[in-house]
Amino acid sequence: MSGRWWLNIGLAALIIALALVVEFKPGMHKAPAIPPLTDLSINRIDHIRLQRPGKPEIDLARSAGQWVMTAPRKARANRFRINELLHLAVARIATHFAAPAADLGRYGLDKPRAEVWLNNEKISFGGPHPLDPDHYVLYRGQVYLVPNHYANAATAPLSGFFSTRLINIRSRLMALRLPGLSLTRKPDGSWQVTPPNKKLSTDRVNTFVDDWRYAEALSVRPYSGKPVIAHVHIAFALPAVRTPASAGHPPGTPGKPPKSGPRSVLDLGILERKPEFILYRKDEGLEYHFPADMASQLLELKPH
Repeated sequence: MSGRWWLNIGLAALIIALALVVEFKPGMHKAPAIPPLTDLSINRIDHIRLQRPGKPEIDLARSAGQWVMTAPRKARANRFRINELLHLAVARIATHFAAPAADLGRYGLDKPRAEVWLNNEKISFGGPHPLDPDHYVLYRGQVYLVPNHYANAATAPLSGFFSTRLINIRSRLMALRLPGLSLTRKPDGSWQVTPPNKKLSTDRVNTFVDDWRYAEALSVRPYSGKPVIAHVHIAFALPAVRTPASAGHPPGTPGKPPKSGPRSVLDLGILERKPEFILYRKDEGLEYHFPADMASQLLELKPH
């Protein structure tokens, strides 16, 4: 066998040896996995409660797969804020230590800034770490350091827990009645616009309806008492009611159609168009604040 063959074999063996070193890292030990703060599963948390000094207690509950606020008022809950609190349960915390009651004041835990219950597990928030962007929390007699964004979520104002979505995007819109304009969904799924405008394309009308479906406010606040200057009515289709005769048949099966339930109608009040566009949901007692240009986007249906 020539010297070139021996050289190729040696190089191949070296490459294999290097690959094994990279894969198995001999002499190096894997760091132990960092356990989560709690043993709760996010999917099993269905109740969150917050207490903060001088502020009303906030109760949040999972209902039919959606999070809602049940106290101090009934409203749809902000999904991003809920998500932050849920992930507190599984936060990976490397640093923790026992702290006698006499030492809790050193960490701001003698008078917590916030107390959060995830189901029945209580987590107390103290002060910030003097050097790192972390906060001290107390859980089951141990002090932990958690990233700042968890403390921001736990101490957010009440208004920060309201959903910023004007309507539930899962709802099927059936009609929109606006000042000087109305849209009604036809049986084939298209929209009838009144007064009619032949210059409007189907895509333009669908985009207009989607603007309402996905409208998200910059902020949401309790109703201020401003007078309503105009009204918007939105009709939604309620879930179909299945009858025994239709059981086992998909919706729309010939001869076995499910009965459609009545529509629900949402009444929105327009409070102002400038300098902000503000819509009032009377059913929630909340104001939804948008930039001023959203008024024309949501109220004026014009060809592009």
